[in-house]
Amino acid sequence: MLLPAHAEDIPPNKYLPSIQERERYSDIVCSATIVKTNATSSVKQFEGQGRREWIAEARVDRIFKGFLGSQVIAFKYYGPDLRTGNYFGPPYADFRSGIRYVLFLRGQNSNLTVTIPFYQIEIEIAPQQPPLDEPKPAPDLALARELVFAIESAPQTIGRGATHYFSWVEELIGKKGVPLVKPFLNSSDPLIRYQAAWWLSFRHVDAMVMNELKHAERDESIEEWARSGARDRLGDMAEGKYVP
Repeated sequence: MLLPAHAEDIPPNKYLPSIQERERYSDIVCSATIVKTNATSSVKQFEGQGRREWIAEARVDRIFKGFLGSQVIAFKYYGPDLRTGNYFGPPYADFRSGIRYVLFLRGQNSNLTVTIPFYQIEIEIAPQQPPLDEPKPAPDLALARELVFAIESAPQTIGRGATHYFSWVEELIGKKGVPLVKPFLNSSDPLIRYQAAWWLSFRHVDAMVMNELKHAERDESIEEWARSGARDRLGDMAEGKYVP
């Protein structure tokens, strides 16, 4: 669905964890597969640090905000200049050929750049579009389904950050996100099940959520951070803390 762009005039020069902020400062929000990337000879200064300019070419398959005149686009982004030494800080943009992302861009058509010059705000999603229940869902719902489908399609990679994707879904569609997350309690991946139970325990507690947290607490097949997270969450709930 094509919507008019209403990006803020001056985007922040900082990392944006919120998907709503990413949308707010962007002229274009779309899903696209990276075709190729290449570094240019240009190095620009951001916050006193040299950043290498890169160009990415991508094939767009869906637009959630704004308008593009072509399905094949090129846009600028920036990475560390290796000559300046090691980088320490929030993740930076790092596009990989063949990977499909939600892109947040400023500008139009032949003059596109990532919304935030340096920090990573792109979101990796599934290699193909999710099946849709309706032909033209609202943009936020369509984007929420992309995020959920990404976890389903790659539990061993994207699924490691499932709670981030769940929270982005909630930002986009509010309480309607709970029914999209609940099916992950039946995932074949124990770490996905734990993350779904942990996330839901702050929003919608039932027997399945409690049972999965108790199981995760004892499950030695998952990482210690997940076991301790389940243990801590059960302890908090027993004390009546942060219970919906």
